[in-house]
Amino acid sequence: MNQRDLFYKWLFYSGAALLFLVLQSWVLNRLSLWDGVHPFLPPMLALMPSLLENRDESALFAVIFGFFSDLFMPSPVPGFYTLVFLAIAVLSGLIAGRLLMPGFLCAAVCSAMGLVLCGLVHLLTALSHPSISLPDALGVIGRELALSLPFSPAIFWLDRKIYVRMRDL
Repeated sequence: MNQRDLFYKWLFYSGAALLFLVLQSWVLNRLSLWDGVHPFLPPMLALMPSLLENRDESALFAVIFGFFSDLFMPSPVPGFYTLVFLAIAVLSGLIAGRLLMPGFLCAAVCSAMGLVLCGLVHLLTALSHPSISLPDALGVIGRELALSLPFSPAIFWLDRKIYVRMRDL
């Protein structure tokens, strides 16, 4: 694959992520489905290319995606999404390469892992606030996981289409 094809491949992955981010901001953030909790797609968007692609390239994608997420989304500490998305992309790449075959099951397992890890790290930063209780915060993580996980197959399907199309060039 030459440099131009590599550029277009990651541009298409970025476009797919942007499509789901528009869905997130215009539709999903306005829904209050389960006690004020709505689906949260960015962790899945950061980790899906790592199931299909080279670990170095997908880790760089996760860092860049996390950087822009830190710029445009509220986070508890500076660089939160950059570090968390890098960690979940690397872990997903390891799971996809060593434990499970990349597919819908692997995408669901890695998505659940990414959402839980993101929620737990967010919880650790929020526990210093006295009004946050551990059972309530874990309940929010569980509800967010239940609402977000159904989007995993759609995100994986679109990223897999990009992977197959660019692989055949």
